[in-house]
Amino acid sequence: MSERFAIVGAGGHAKVVVDALFASGHEVLGFYDDNPALLGAEPIPGVKVLGGTKDLPGGLEKGNGMAILAVGENRVRCRLSRRLSVQYGVACDPSAVLGRGVRVGKGSMILPSATVNIDTVIGEHAILNTSCSVDHDCAIGDFVHIAPGAHLGGGVVVGEGTFLGIGSSVIPGIRIGRWSVVGAGAVVTKDLPDNCTAVGVPAKVIKTREEGWHLA
Repeated sequence: MSERFAIVGAGGHAKVVVDALFASGHEVLGFYDDNPALLGAEPIPGVKVLGGTKDLPGGLEKGNGMAILAVGENRVRCRLSRRLSVQYGVACDPSAVLGRGVRVGKGSMILPSATVNIDTVIGEHAILNTSCSVDHDCAIGDFVHIAPGAHLGGGVVVGEGTFLGIGSSVIPGIRIGRWSVVGAGAVVTKDLPDNCTAVGVPAKVIKTREEGWHLA
């Protein structure tokens, strides 16, 4: 069924999300971005920046639509979701593969050629980016971003707000904490704590942050 969407953000990631929505037969009302220099611009031909986030509720009511927070930065999506009391939809490119029993939270984005296997649960406002794979029985938290070409084995748990970099891999059964960062190309072979940055093969923690750093 065709639905209407308003897109928060007007950068490159937002354009990919709009492309996925168009490919799925949905209508895009426009972009909403707090950069005043973008007002009236067309990041995609025919789709304008209609205003800032303060204008979003009125635009959704007028257009009878739902919103997507199409911003790649996890903590920005988290802040926006707390501030904006609107209805959210899901963007799922038709080339993505979702197994039986997969559950996807509101506001999440599943982009071209992503694979999500049976009985995996995806939280709210998560990004499963181009050609990533998430195997069976995984649990992906709210505001997680799995970057292009990252691969997760079965039974992996990824905590809220964590970022898995391009081409990273996680072996089966691993637990990664909240608001952590896994660097591009890293291979995670052991559990990782909250608020850490891990890089390398195998991945090792090189930095830790204070609890709540993402709210600063």
